[in-house]
Amino acid sequence: MANGGLLVALAHPDDESLISGTIARYASRMPVTMLCATRGEVGEIAPGTGATRETLGAVREQELRDACGLLGVDDVRFLTYRDSGMQGTPENDDPRNFARADAERVAGEILAIIEQVQPKVVVTWDETGGYGHPDHVAMHERTLAAFDKLHDDGQSGAPDALYYMAIPISEFVRVMSEMRARGIDVGEPPGGGEAVASMPRAEANCVIEVSDEYELKRQALRAHKTQLDTFGPFTNMPPDLERSFFGREYFFRARPPLADGKTIDDLFADLG
Repeated sequence: MANGGLLVALAHPDDESLISGTIARYASRMPVTMLCATRGEVGEIAPGTGATRETLGAVREQELRDACGLLGVDDVRFLTYRDSGMQGTPENDDPRNFARADAERVAGEILAIIEQVQPKVVVTWDETGGYGHPDHVAMHERTLAAFDKLHDDGQSGAPDALYYMAIPISEFVRVMSEMRARGIDVGEPPGGGEAVASMPRAEANCVIEVSDEYELKRQALRAHKTQLDTFGPFTNMPPDLERSFFGREYFFRARPPLADGKTIDDLFADLG
């Protein structure tokens, strides 16, 4: 029987920062499991953190555990794959990479974790991986395959719903434009602005208000010390824009689909 909890299946430590308010909200009332495919071994290293290229994976693992501890999540799990790096980088060729791993094997590993923790709801990346990162796309594909196999096989205790994180591009553009108007350098988003904006997007049909978790969300973001430089515009936002941007989190329910035009404000709503 499903434990009624939540499984968040992402690719790297810090991916959860986009939905950490939602994670904290549910962790206060039910079991939440964080599953991370890699330890982010080829991420950035912010000055003064003491991490090295050799130790970054271990450091980022601990950063995720620290962030999850702030959010109230004790069950943090990692698969055994290496960070594949951004698309088109030399790291893509490393045979240990998550994106190069056998898809059926990875889906089986995720399926086994779902069977063990028996969540009611699963959240993962959408088909674009947000901005095309190979590991994000792979986690989307493998998690979707695991979810669908459980339902195709008629497994008891299969999750009731699968959601994708829905990047609010229009909201992001609004905030970035306002920052530029105030003379704030926002830089270029991961994956390149034009490329990210042109990717197909599932329109959010679940929007969760997380203003009550805002301060906790900020603290958890800053637990990822090695990556703070990569968050760029997120860490430079004026307080009013930061609160408006981070006060809501966006999702698309892929399984089972919602009726056209219907929106909800709870991942566990309308599940029968």
